[in-house]
Amino acid sequence: MGPSFDPTALRTGPAQATGATGQAQAVWVNSDSGFIEAVALESGLLAEQSQLADSTVLVLLEQFYGLKGKLVRIPTEKDETFRLRSGGETYLVKVSPSDEDPAIVQLQTACMEHLERAAPELPVQRLVRSLNGEPQVLIPAPDGPFDRVLRVMRYMPGDVLASQTASAGQLQLVGSSLARVGLALQEFDHARADRMLLWDLKHFHRMRPLLAYVDEQHKRSLAEDIFDQFDEKVVPLLDTLTSQVVHGDFSPFNVLIDPDRPDYVSGIIDFGDVVRTPVIFDLSVTMANLLGTAPSGPWKHALHVLDGYRSIRPLPDQELEALIVSAQARLLLRALITQWRASQLPQRRDYLLSHSKPDWDRLASTAAAPAPRLPFTS
Repeated sequence: MGPSFDPTALRTGPAQATGATGQAQAVWVNSDSGFIEAVALESGLLAEQSQLADSTVLVLLEQFYGLKGKLVRIPTEKDETFRLRSGGETYLVKVSPSDEDPAIVQLQTACMEHLERAAPELPVQRLVRSLNGEPQVLIPAPDGPFDRVLRVMRYMPGDVLASQTASAGQLQLVGSSLARVGLALQEFDHARADRMLLWDLKHFHRMRPLLAYVDEQHKRSLAEDIFDQFDEKVVPLLDTLTSQVVHGDFSPFNVLIDPDRPDYVSGIIDFGDVVRTPVIFDLSVTMANLLGTAPSGPWKHALHVLDGYRSIRPLPDQELEALIVSAQARLLLRALITQWRASQLPQRRDYLLSHSKPDWDRLASTAAAPAPRLPFTS
């Protein structure tokens, strides 16, 4: 027998903020280094996380969802994530960390529910409602400032885009899928859509202190040049760029594909980085993950995605020029955050730094090639 729970100790339904709600948002920090710490705090990347026992999760799933089965833990950056096989069905189970405001999780949940209503044709991961008809369950967390949030979703089969070698046409379909998600979210809003998120490029110009964690001079010089370009070509436009709530992490690891489908993209997962930001920064994520991956030219694969995106949602020339810089900035941001986290987690330092090396290599090859100029062609 597993542990038992008092049903009155748990709450279901939309998350209500606790006393620490918006802790980072309420802090005005003058220094960029202090700003980074505040954003990292709200992004849920600072605290050590305690894990729920698998048996505890199974009891919760049976009690609140009527689900039993075999649970397999999946390593992820922040949430505790599991695959549940129950009868003939497979589910994805997520439990948020105790330092993440449940209102932020509810933003992600509301975004998914909006897409299910507004664009049911899009292959977006679907939430499974609890026995009470709610999309999530709140779990008291005695060791953290917030309740934890339990959610269950349909498990989406398929291969991640990152595991495949996609053709030009297939990459264009990835771009057009992202554009359709963005169009479907144009009317979506939420009280926490303006959350502070470390990955959000509208804060990139304040991330220079992360250079302190880069030892090699050639990497620092490369990074400083990208910061300078961003300051010159993107920062002056921040208040004028088209902005809305976006997926925020349309990376090759969050896009499932099926070569036999005419639209190629079979699944869109992981809404953990939903945020209101300039639309081009959403596209920057996908392009950044493809920079430096084509032997024939570092921009080639990324421009295929851009072609597909623009076939559905054209962008003004001014925003396209900013996009070329922001795509490189996004790849650099990933490398810098990885370097920084390696310093915070010495037990994982070698592992993290080994994963950042390809990003630096791809940044170098991209910087050495001429940047695309309007009109962009792939």
